[in-house]
Amino acid sequence: MKPANDRFQFQEKSDIVKTFGQRMTTAREMCGLTGLQAAALLGYQNSSKLSKIEHASDGDTIPSFLPYKASIVYNCSIDYLFGLSDDWQRDPVTAQECHIQRALEQVTVDENNAIRDLFDQLSKVEQAATVAFNRFGEIKRLVNRFREINPEFDELKLGAKLLRVVEETHSEILTIGRQLEGHYSSSQYKT
Repeated sequence: MKPANDRFQFQEKSDIVKTFGQRMTTAREMCGLTGLQAAALLGYQNSSKLSKIEHASDGDTIPSFLPYKASIVYNCSIDYLFGLSDDWQRDPVTAQECHIQRALEQVTVDENNAIRDLFDQLSKVEQAATVAFNRFGEIKRLVNRFREINPEFDELKLGAKLLRVVEETHSEILTIGRQLEGHYSSSQYKT
């Protein structure tokens, strides 16, 4: 039985060979080459050995010349072939630009999600404001009707204060409604 360290090294080597094979397949396909065409460009007589490498069926080795040769034929980085980078490009400046572009795209996705969440929250606030504006308009109409039916209301304790608060609140609601109408073209906030 192999010691644990040997098994770990064997598994690690096997994973590298598998990753290399997958990346070789992807690189070949990205270049639009068949196995036979790529094999010829890589210096093989037929596609058999390349197929074994791509499928990691020979899990022991990667020919030492192959990573360098493949990076030239497929115009990709050796780091990409070994799975150390997702950057396809060999040129470090181009690879860095691609890395920055992906980061910006991710920020854009995150910003779009944040904007979408904010819009959802604002929609809920708008719905709540519409309900509040409509209900306050109803309260104001009821207070005015109550005053008409009960003329002694103005003489009751806190009657004048209640009327003043209703009028001030109504004025504040109209101001808020006008501000919201500046953001939304509807007139649903009129009370």
